[in-house]
Amino acid sequence: MSRPLALLIPLCFLVACRAPLPGVPMPDDDPRPEALLDSLQSSIESRSALRARANLDLDAPGIRFDRPQRLAVARPARMRVEVLGLFDQLAAVVVTNGDRYQVYDVRNEGLEEGIVDAGLLWRIARVDLVPDVAVDILLGAPRSDPALSNGGAWLQEDGSIAFARVDRRGVRRETYRFDVGGRIAERATYDEAGELVWRAQFSDYRPVLSPSGGDVAFAHDVLLDFPRVSARVRMVFKRVLLSEDLPEALFVLQLPDRSSQATIEPAAVDFRTLR
Repeated sequence: MSRPLALLIPLCFLVACRAPLPGVPMPDDDPRPEALLDSLQSSIESRSALRARANLDLDAPGIRFDRPQRLAVARPARMRVEVLGLFDQLAAVVVTNGDRYQVYDVRNEGLEEGIVDAGLLWRIARVDLVPDVAVDILLGAPRSDPALSNGGAWLQEDGSIAFARVDRRGVRRETYRFDVGGRIAERATYDEAGELVWRAQFSDYRPVLSPSGGDVAFAHDVLLDFPRVSARVRMVFKRVLLSEDLPEALFVLQLPDRSSQATIEPAAVDFRTLR
């Protein structure tokens, strides 16, 4: 860290990291922010897995990517992403079961695999997230850190409510914004110095069938910003199927030979029905 930056950080703690979010300050005892967090926690508890068809638009240093995908995610950190090419032909598959990952390139039948680490998604997709946080965001229910406390709340002009969560030093570590319907519209995470790590914006809410019955509002448009790596990702969901869980076989590639695409996907899993 350069000396000028080191000198500025204490000032950040006192001023910038405590700067209010735009809007009218709400009383410290206003119950609405806590109630909104409770509703988010309910969403987290009720959403454990999904299968979906989506389009991913990625703009990051050294890579520009806009492709349709099939994906499956399950808490805490299981992911399967199938990148589709022309005429919906499979171009690549990325899977992780939380401990190990595999990346398969259909064009050259090349397989990369190894132990999951914090930089996995950055290396393979220029996404500055660890897998479990990525799963939370794709499920539309990012977790909050229970060790944080109230850092102030603000009522926005459009009726939405924004609030911050701070650590023991009073440094802002999370911010939230919920729309007038009580749905999460924005969530951001900050590092120990109060610098923004990622921001997710959720919009285009549509009803999706819940595994327990009835419809739940699900954000079909998710925009992610990663300022420290100058990257941006937009995920637009075309179809979403929420599930209580997904088979473990979905998150491990079985490649006994070099013969066909069928060996890539477990036949017992109804995954190709997402059109």
